Amino acid sequence: MTPLLLTSRDEFDQPSVGMRLGRLWLSRSDWMHRRVDTFEFVDARTVRSTIAFHITVPDEAPVLKNMSGTQRQSMVPLMLLDKASLSYRFRMCDDEGHSLPRLRSRECSMLERHFLIAATEALIGDKIPRTPWLADHPDGLASAFREITTSEYRDGERVYEEMRSQPWGLSLEQANRLFSERGSADFFRLSVKVLSGCHILCALIPKKPGTECMVKITTDLANNWDADRKRPWRGVFRLFGWETWKFMTTPPAGDPRSYHCEVWVPGGVEIHPRSRGLTPRPPELLKYHEGYLGRHCFHAAAHGFTSDTDYRLDLKLRSRAVGWMLATLVTAVTVLVLLVVGYMKSGDLVIAKTGASSAINLVVLLTSIFLAVGAASITVLARSSSGAHALEDRMLVGLRGVSWCIPVICFAAVLTLFCINTSGNMECAFTVLFWAECLILALLLIPAAIRIVSTLAQWVRECRAEFKKARGLL
Repeated sequence: MTPLLLTSRDEFDQPSVGMRLGRLWLSRSDWMHRRVDTFEFVDARTVRSTIAFHITVPDEAPVLKNMSGTQRQSMVPLMLLDKASLSYRFRMCDDEGHSLPRLRSRECSMLERHFLIAATEALIGDKIPRTPWLADHPDGLASAFREITTSEYRDGERVYEEMRSQPWGLSLEQANRLFSERGSADFFRLSVKVLSGCHILCALIPKKPGTECMVKITTDLANNWDADRKRPWRGVFRLFGWETWKFMTTPPAGDPRSYHCEVWVPGGVEIHPRSRGLTPRPPELLKYHEGYLGRHCFHAAAHGFTSDTDYRLDLKLRSRAVGWMLATLVTAVTVLVLLVVGYMKSGDLVIAKTGASSAINLVVLLTSIFLAVGAASITVLARSSSGAHALEDRMLVGLRGVSWCIPVICFAAVLTLFCINTSGNMECAFTVLFWAECLILALLLIPAAIRIVSTLAQWVRECRAEFKKARGLL
């Protein structure tokens, strides 16, 4: 089929162009081969999304050319943009990094409106009747289509029900074809619902129809770490350096022959192997695979998505916290030992303070050690955040908050040595500090123990899988 040539953008306001775009969008499985989504954390609150489309420029793609005909750009619909969060702050380029232009919002609106008009007239078998008795819609359904294809977000189900409640000058048979609950009318309902809330993003690709190419769309998205209000107790896991990343994604419903998704996290963060991945999963009979490229990249491959389902990436992230955690545990154990020494030597310390004995050196020595350990703990905490990724820093807020209690315990012990002059009170103070330090040490050991156990369990599962695979090959 010969591509439609457009000499200016004013020619977008043509029913034939809108219908051509609609047929092109519905036949995406024929020319869109694969889509790859890559997510990478820029910082704790920003995720860089890169969507790569591997396509063959379809033969039916409308072609935009300049007046001399020396430059031609094929108009190709790529994806839906949600009007509720409509933002054109993204970069579109080809596989060589050259920027690609796109259609503006007004041009997309015209194309979408004429697509709905052409689809409606095909369903009812006649031109759309004009409705002069409706002041807000003098052109009948065509006027309603003009309203819903603007950049203003509208609830598609409500818009469809409002349309259904009006006669629009249609005969009973035409109304049944358009608003019934079966057959081709379902296509009309779905089209109205989608275009009420979304725009079709169209790229202008300087390639001839039939040419294979790749288009990349890169944008920075705001990432909100919303707490689970239904299960507030899950917020306790943040104390251990664990987060659940839930990100809504829009994989094309049954369009590409394959859909791939990759999520990359910084080196100080790892993805838990038992994450749920893409939820809900596509039907089991259709292809679905997920795996990991090391501990810092999640990969999913699937096809056969259903059209009316919202999909979500549900991954569990864990801060590694290997280096500074070991230093913090050593510091915590050292403070615990010093508190035991202080408790056992409380009588001697009181005598050294109240008498003229040279045993005052014991008080000075213990005080100096507490101050040194507290300073070392502060140094470890300060250096642990220097040069780290913002996401890692955010996920370690809970563990660092617990670790900051260690120098507080040290300074509290120093005040105990200087301010308390009775053996009983000093023993009581060191006892309280001892149990407080035990609680701190437990809060640090529990996540470390869980990490070790889960890592060993994962290693055992991998070994068993390799063993079964090796046995199967024999």
